[in-house]
Amino acid sequence: MRSQLTRSVFRRLLSSEGLTFRCPSQVSLLQRHRHHASNPLLRPYPQRTLFGFSRKPPRQPKDPDLVPGFSKMVDLGVMNNIHARPPPAPELVTAWRAFFEYKNARKEAINNLQAKYIIRLFKHLQGIRERVDEEGRLTAEDLRKARFAFLRMPNDKKDLHNTMAREIHNALNSIADPDADASIGARKQLIRALTLTGDSLEARDLVMEFEAERQAETKAEGQTKPRLTRVKEWNLILEGFMREDNEEELLRTFEMAEQHGVFYNRESQRIMTGFYASKDDVKATKEWYTKPMPNPGVPLPSTMSTLLRFCIRNREFEWSRTIFRGLLEMNPKKGNWDVVLQWAAGAMGKGVEDVERMIQVMIRHNQDNESVTPDIDTINGLVDLAMSLQDPYLAERYIALGLKLGIHPDARTFILQMNYRVDAGDLTGAQAAYDALQSEEVLDHEDLPAINKYIRALCVSKMDYYGRITSIASDLEERKKRLEADTVSALSMMYLQRDEINELSDLLQTQAYHYTAAERQRLIDAFISCCLDRNTNTVRAWEAYNIMRAILDELSVPERTSLMNEFFARGRCDMACHIFGHMRQHPLPDRRPVLDTYIQCFLGIASLGDGEYLDMVHNMLKMDSTVEPNTKLYNSLILAYTECEDADRALQFWEDITNSTEGPSYRTLEIVFRACGRKPFGDKIARSIWNKMRGMEIEVTKEVFAAYVGALAGQGKFEEARDMVGVGEKELGIKVDWNLLGTFYNALPGQNRKDLVEEWAKETYSVVWTELEKLGQTEQKEGHRLFNMPKREMKA
Repeated sequence: MRSQLTRSVFRRLLSSEGLTFRCPSQVSLLQRHRHHASNPLLRPYPQRTLFGFSRKPPRQPKDPDLVPGFSKMVDLGVMNNIHARPPPAPELVTAWRAFFEYKNARKEAINNLQAKYIIRLFKHLQGIRERVDEEGRLTAEDLRKARFAFLRMPNDKKDLHNTMAREIHNALNSIADPDADASIGARKQLIRALTLTGDSLEARDLVMEFEAERQAETKAEGQTKPRLTRVKEWNLILEGFMREDNEEELLRTFEMAEQHGVFYNRESQRIMTGFYASKDDVKATKEWYTKPMPNPGVPLPSTMSTLLRFCIRNREFEWSRTIFRGLLEMNPKKGNWDVVLQWAAGAMGKGVEDVERMIQVMIRHNQDNESVTPDIDTINGLVDLAMSLQDPYLAERYIALGLKLGIHPDARTFILQMNYRVDAGDLTGAQAAYDALQSEEVLDHEDLPAINKYIRALCVSKMDYYGRITSIASDLEERKKRLEADTVSALSMMYLQRDEINELSDLLQTQAYHYTAAERQRLIDAFISCCLDRNTNTVRAWEAYNIMRAILDELSVPERTSLMNEFFARGRCDMACHIFGHMRQHPLPDRRPVLDTYIQCFLGIASLGDGEYLDMVHNMLKMDSTVEPNTKLYNSLILAYTECEDADRALQFWEDITNSTEGPSYRTLEIVFRACGRKPFGDKIARSIWNKMRGMEIEVTKEVFAAYVGALAGQGKFEEARDMVGVGEKELGIKVDWNLLGTFYNALPGQNRKDLVEEWAKETYSVVWTELEKLGQTEQKEGHRLFNMPKREMKA
């Protein structure tokens, strides 16, 4: 029988593991782990847990979360940019339908970035419409769904929404049945779109066309009285000019509406009064509110709410007393009663107890009218007023008043509560409001702004709320709700500080592709600020860059260049040159390095003296046909090769400069003389250049002169450099300063020659030498000393 002991002993000896006892101690386990890790040919014995399914599956990164159909639109854009064959028309039509079904189902606005791709897709499909089958054509129903989606305005530029409204309107007119009612409906939708996108002038022209057609119809039918005009459309025009802050056209439109039979009414009162109230124009606001109406009625609650805020801002308390007492005499309905209570609390200074008594009076006077009974909307209005007064304690008292009256909070109450508690710094109270909100039904995502605000407050708090933050973020993810860009920015910085790179990547994958270009730029700015902050360690900054490159790839060349320079400044030539390489390999031309990018990269390499990466980037330059070298580029190459101890190669670019149309600059002369000081027998080249300068009577600056003296000294020419200092002082008028003497001293090889400079300078330029000595000296490994001169600026 074969011995198991012998087999075990020989196996261990052959694997250089030695004789160890099978001891389950931690030390033995660590030794075996290190041994296997150092020898990749050896693998540990396979192990199995008690239950095969107990191991966690490997983590899978999340895929980008895109709106259905949007990726196909992006594919079309990419194919257009590279002049390749676009996707088949039926696939594009399917993408169009999926995209708008999603947007309409979620009541989600189309942002400017998405609109750009939609316009490209629309024009492409319209251009090939006559050459494809029915499957590759957009139907009238497809266009109507798109028109409906484009009427939801984003918090972004709206010029593309304006363009699509026109394009869809024209397309529907060309393919839809010539039905009169459908045509009128289409024009109404176009009017609405134009007023929402800042083109109210054209919308007014369309309304005028409507009026002309109706007058023609009236005359044709022999009627003596004109038909009722389109009041709604005129009010849309007024609102459009109000949003555009165009007072002149607003007043002109009002006059035109009256000429067409649209007289002053409650809706136009709301618009005109609100316009001047927003400007705090006291005189005009009062005039428009008191303007007589042909059919007087109770003002709208929204009008009175606007006037209340106006009166509080401008301290028009007496006038507010007049208008609200007049409102009470009209026997108002519930909406206006709520504003009256807010007026009593905000403008008249009534306390919570006084408001409670007013509510009791309101209940007694309207016992037969249940619609006037105070409800949670009444309480929410009072809470909102307290928030406008920046009084969170008063807001809490109004909520308590509601509970006393048997009025329980709703979703709106908890949303308001979260907002004012966050503003007051009460994050624990905000969490309680958030927890209570979870049991309420929320419509149209109205809770998202408050939740986003709460998350941002948690992220910037000095306390560690990581568990709470991730819990809220997970809840929103399960509900498939979007986070605001500023919230994602705050979460990203938190994940970065905790080195939670996988969570950060997943967050951006699920959120970033739904943002506008401006919102994505805010994310980029946050990441760049983090990378440029020296308090961020280098590894973390590199991770932040890699995430940006993968998900926020619209980084511009200047932004990428600033990141490259930051890693050079951190002493990481490898990372900086990888950023340059990513630019060089980018498929889009506007993301590739330009001339200045090459210059800054070579200067960064020069500051670190890394010859390996210098060769790599220089080879990229040779293969780049878009860059035309100039003097500054050659200067940077001379500097880089000089600092990488290859002065021979550096001076080859001097010939390129002299043979170019631009020629050398003063900076070139400084850099070339520096290279001459490091090249064996470089003094010959330096003298040749100097003699040409003198023969051409070129003015010599003190920087160029110091560099020439340094070139001579670098070749050990003490006497010649010393004499040149005198020549410069007598013939060129260059005053000897500490920089010239320091350059002379530091450039000389060997301490013996340096001692000669010291002896000569102390005797000839004692004052300047004393100033130089203040810089101090550092002893080098070779035994000689160098003055602590300021670091030479790497500038081309």
